[in-house]
Amino acid sequence: MTLDINWSLFQTEIGLLFLTLACVVLDLFLPNDEKRGKTLANTALGGLALLFVHLFFQWGNFGFTLGRSFVQDGVALFFKGLFLLAAFFTVFMAKEYQSRLKRGHGEFILLILFSLIGMVFLASAHDLLLFFVALEIVSVTLYIMTAYLRDNNSSIEAGVKYLVLGALSTATLVYGLSFLYGSTGSTSYMEMRANLLAMPSVPLTFIFGMILVVSSLGFKIAAVPFHLWAPDIYEGAPTPVTAYLAIASKAAGFAALIRLMSVVFEPAMGTLTLLLSVLAALTILYGNLGAIPQTNIKRLLGYSSIGHAGYLLIGLAAFSQSGKEAVLYYLASYLFSTGGAFLVIVSLTRYLKSNYIRELAGLSKRSPILAAGMLLALLSLAGVPPLAGFFAKFYLLLAGVKAGLLWLAVIGALNVITSLYYYLKIVQVMYLDEPSDPTPYSITWEQKAFQYFSIAGILFLGVFQGPLVALVTAAFSSFPK
Repeated sequence: MTLDINWSLFQTEIGLLFLTLACVVLDLFLPNDEKRGKTLANTALGGLALLFVHLFFQWGNFGFTLGRSFVQDGVALFFKGLFLLAAFFTVFMAKEYQSRLKRGHGEFILLILFSLIGMVFLASAHDLLLFFVALEIVSVTLYIMTAYLRDNNSSIEAGVKYLVLGALSTATLVYGLSFLYGSTGSTSYMEMRANLLAMPSVPLTFIFGMILVVSSLGFKIAAVPFHLWAPDIYEGAPTPVTAYLAIASKAAGFAALIRLMSVVFEPAMGTLTLLLSVLAALTILYGNLGAIPQTNIKRLLGYSSIGHAGYLLIGLAAFSQSGKEAVLYYLASYLFSTGGAFLVIVSLTRYLKSNYIRELAGLSKRSPILAAGMLLALLSLAGVPPLAGFFAKFYLLLAGVKAGLLWLAVIGALNVITSLYYYLKIVQVMYLDEPSDPTPYSITWEQKAFQYFSIAGILFLGVFQGPLVALVTAAFSSFPK
């Protein structure tokens, strides 16, 4: 049997493959030092920017290909844009982080690109086989990147923990997929849905498999009780990798969940809504309460990331059009907010002795732009108006109320106050504590440019919500069922 492949639907994937191959070839002719990594990073940044712009010209070129296992629609394009932006932030952070790497400067950039290939395929996966392969490409590269600092015990420990728990997650996923296939007789999302609707009731084997798959993806997004890896891995991994895990990896998990829930799992949503509601409440509470006593900023952001996963789960638990649209809006605002916070940490890498919050004492006096960037990022993450994070949380909580999940929305609203406490703890150190050394920090024009970019994103999405709301609405209007 031959597959009728519409190559025009693979423009982003093909462009990304060519960019990666170009970087591989370029890597062969560069000396193995810090400049090598920076040259590859600059090449990757230029390519990613071009691919992001090209996404706008693909709008409307929707359809299925590869035996209906690959779909191009508005939601897929939205997530691909999100992944490209996350990789753009991460590659720049990796460029600034090159001085911390003793070896493998170029390979670090290449691993980011390889993981990105898996993410863009995952956004368009419409078959269990393509979904699994794409997800594992992402996972394996992240395992390597987490343990990349081979002379750092914390990085090695984080990598081993991530690998072991990730392998357990993959085993759970494969076991769940076998039940989904066995109960529906197909791996195609559309055929699975059609076969389920033709049955008098949803088989228990399908529900069991569905729970296993959701559990495995719960590991990817760091939802309770599958969250135990997050704080340790966030603390031990290289800072650019931590940022990539917080932004891109989490978004990849939600891209897969939205696609599965909207097509395959919809006939069994009664069971899944209750499960997701409980997971959302537990994740919000654990993430925010666990962040309070933290003194390491990367570990604090790890717990914070768990809490944000809980808010995103409210949108999936509501399972309405507004709920799914709110998830996309939240992910976009989360990208700029979290990206901005990690940009500050990376910019200070060569100055800070550790990642403890006390190291940021007097940052407002030593670098006003970095302090302002961190302040806006933290306030946005907390949900302070009129920043992007406020409207993102508002849309999610409103979707929960409309779906009859008032109790869950109340938990989410109350935990905004909790998050303000530990975020403002960092702000206090930056603006009120005296620095041990008053010498101003020297930051490059590129670091300033990226900081301004993240600040602009936070402010724009907060003040002008209309364009992004219109985009996510249009994205779901093309969603196939």
